Amino acid sequence: MKLDLTDKERLFLSNQYEILGTLKNEDHYLLLAEQLREGHKWLYQQSFNSLYENLPDEDAELVLNILQVYKALQTSYNALSDKSGISLQDVSFAGFDGNNESELMGFVDALNRAHCYSSIIQTGVLNSHTPKASRYETMIQKWHELDKSYQLTKEQILYILSR
Repeated sequence: MKLDLTDKERLFLSNQYEILGTLKNEDHYLLLAEQLREGHKWLYQQSFNSLYENLPDEDAELVLNILQVYKALQTSYNALSDKSGISLQDVSFAGFDGNNESELMGFVDALNRAHCYSSIIQTGVLNSHTPKASRYETMIQKWHELDKSYQLTKEQILYILSR
């Protein structure tokens, strides 16, 4: 990711890296502070190569919505007395494809590490090994038709899960 910094941002970062380098007694941070101060853009940009682009809001919304759907499915499943035709695996989060939906999968992992939706994520998997986004969009649409209920009947659960 190409990072363009204003002079003010360079000054702030330079000061922060100088403090960090002094506190941790690490030359790497002091060198970066110097590069920022002296305006050696090519050099200091190398340090920020690991900075990823922001996840688009639409992608974050998709992930958050499908996790809410799975929360509703699991809550409702656990309350059912007749679970015939539905397994725990059916109502467990199936992840995203690591090859084609890696940004979405990465956000799920970040949510899990931040202890958000952990109970939903941990009962499922992260890498589905097959694209899931379009299927999830259909499930979200069906759940919205049911007024985003967290008290679903067996028939409603089957409806959301149906293809």
